[in-house]
Amino acid sequence: MEEDFENYSPSPAAKNKSKIKGVSDFLLIVRDRWLLSVALALPITLAYVFVQQQVPEHFRSSSSFSLTPPPAILSLQSVERENHLEGLIAKHTEGLNSQQLRANVILRLESNPEYKSILLGPYLKDGIRVGLPSTFSYTVAQAGTKSRPRFIISSDARSAKGAMIIADLAQAEYETLHRSTKSEKVEFVKQTLEDLLETSLMKERQIAKDMTNFKNKHGMPYIEDEKRDNGDRKSQFANELTGSSLEQIRIISLLRQIEGIKTGRGTSSDSLASEGLTEDIATIKEYFKIDAIEQFGRVPTLRLALKDLEKERKDFAETGSGYLKYHPKMLENERSIKQLKGALEAEVISAVGDLKDKLKQLIIDKNEFAIEMGKVQEKSKELSEIEEQLKNFDRQLAVVRKKSDQIQSRLGDVAIEQALPSDKEEPLRMDSFAQEPGGPYSPDRQKIKEQGIMIFAVLFILIPMCFEFIDNRVKSPWDVEVFIGNDLIGGIPKISEVEERERPLIVGNDLDDGLTESFRSMYSRIQMNSHADYPKLILVTSAIPSEGKSLISANLAYSCANHGRKTILVDFDLRRPGLHKFCKLENSKGLLTLVNDVAQKGNEVEDTISDVLTEIHPNLFVLPSGGKTRAATEMLEHDDFTVVIELLKRNAEVIIIDSPPIGLFPDSLAIARKVDEVLFVTRYGKVSRKVVKSLIESIHETGANLLGVVLNDLPQKKTPGYYYSGYYGYGYFRYKYYNKYYGKSDSEETTHKATASKSS
Repeated sequence: MEEDFENYSPSPAAKNKSKIKGVSDFLLIVRDRWLLSVALALPITLAYVFVQQQVPEHFRSSSSFSLTPPPAILSLQSVERENHLEGLIAKHTEGLNSQQLRANVILRLESNPEYKSILLGPYLKDGIRVGLPSTFSYTVAQAGTKSRPRFIISSDARSAKGAMIIADLAQAEYETLHRSTKSEKVEFVKQTLEDLLETSLMKERQIAKDMTNFKNKHGMPYIEDEKRDNGDRKSQFANELTGSSLEQIRIISLLRQIEGIKTGRGTSSDSLASEGLTEDIATIKEYFKIDAIEQFGRVPTLRLALKDLEKERKDFAETGSGYLKYHPKMLENERSIKQLKGALEAEVISAVGDLKDKLKQLIIDKNEFAIEMGKVQEKSKELSEIEEQLKNFDRQLAVVRKKSDQIQSRLGDVAIEQALPSDKEEPLRMDSFAQEPGGPYSPDRQKIKEQGIMIFAVLFILIPMCFEFIDNRVKSPWDVEVFIGNDLIGGIPKISEVEERERPLIVGNDLDDGLTESFRSMYSRIQMNSHADYPKLILVTSAIPSEGKSLISANLAYSCANHGRKTILVDFDLRRPGLHKFCKLENSKGLLTLVNDVAQKGNEVEDTISDVLTEIHPNLFVLPSGGKTRAATEMLEHDDFTVVIELLKRNAEVIIIDSPPIGLFPDSLAIARKVDEVLFVTRYGKVSRKVVKSLIESIHETGANLLGVVLNDLPQKKTPGYYYSGYYGYGYFRYKYYNKYYGKSDSEETTHKATASKSS
């Protein structure tokens, strides 16, 4: 796990990745929560299977008819034979599904006590009282080939024998019902239908004739062509009207701007002049803001000439040539400007007049277009009335034709009925008889088992995904590089397994080889991402307390020192300093005293720094806070602090600054403007990704170079590459951690010091 993070090197395009996880990421999510997934999915699946197994048993049996046309029908032409078979199939399908057949079956059951006992027995055994019609059901389906169709009657009941009885009764009752209707007389019906057909055909011919006469009367054999031509004209006039209206609005707007300029300058409507040459020029320049005037006639050329004359006049006044107001060159320049002003004024007046002329012409054109549009509208209304009348003819004709088709279809049915063979040649024959089923078809235990396995599999995958959607904390390189959009500098595993007071000394005392290698890898990544030259200041911060920024700062400082870089570790957490504790130093002097010495002695503090720095490791020095203060941001604005920074740079190659959490106080953001690079620390599963992203954006706004993010305290069983979610909100985040961080009283802190001293 540690090697995964140490060797993890994202591609340069990592920040441009889509926020979509791959298949491997989802498999990792499932692997991480498999035990929880099994604990939830298994009871749900077993409950589903149990409920499905409790469904009452149902049995199914079937019987069938076959439709075999006799030779008299088979001798017809192919199309006629197919039409005849379709009529027979439709007739028998309707008969088998009829309510009359069901009623006959129920009557037979009611008259037979044995049948009733068999069908009602399972319900009575369960203590359920139902009526006889509710104890069974049957359906009819068509099978077989197109030329040899079959009708299958499938019955359903709570007992095997009951299902067989229903299938047999339905088959037998339909056979009786079908034969009883064969002897009906149809000759009278046939004659009536023929008379109705003749009347319908005559009416059809009359409507078609009336439609033709109507078209000839209005000279419009093809109404669609007329409508299309009229529609094209209507569209053209509408476009012209729209364009004319828009241009009219634009010109009116320009004229209002011109009037506004005149009103603002106090000029009359007939003149652009005002008091003084300078004001005249300024007035004319106001008109140049309007495109229609700026590009009109000679205005562009005259503007360039005016610009040259103004520049020349300015040069006379500012170059120290000594030209006074009445110097010949100054007077000549003024005359030229006046002449140019007059020409510009004339051009502006011409432009305004041109706009007014265009407006008048637009009004005239718009009125003409409106008149033509009115004519087109009248034509459209006339065409609509004609079209509606033609549609009425079409509707009448469709109704009459449909009626004629129905009569002809019915005549065909009657002819088929007359042509049906005698009873000896009956094409519908009972094909197979019902058999008692060997077992129930419901519940289907094999299918229930398969469904249970499928439900378990779906829940096994879906449950981890749902928990993943709810979880919104930073946990992986994917969260850092894709969602937050910054490089992952390193991942520090199992840091919480080290005793708390020993954590800052992991690298210094070489307490854990794996962790030491993680910090070495982090040092290498910092070297790769760094663009600042030595000496340089690196700020280490985090979103909230207890994320390990201080121990990261300390171990990074040890790593820099081990690599031969003279390093100073600065405790800038001036509200709650703590670096001096792991070094077993007093906090009586440090950064604050150094700033105060600079304020008192000025720049003569070269010897002072040796008094406040303590060497705790070869090449590694510690600068404690030297006390507490809540005015850190005010101190940063003083020049004394800048002097201290320069002094530290002269005494070391790397200055690592441990700051308070950036999410609680502005100290880190304030000092970020003064350092060369920033390192952001976040603890695995501690802070919302959106909170981290928001705070990192705040760092970017300071202009500081963010080296990247360190993901701290990774569990051994976690693998990088997944975890994403939502945002709790910054207000809740600040409320939750403020008291936790600063809630200790002085007495509690004193007790903590005593305990640490005894343990050491």
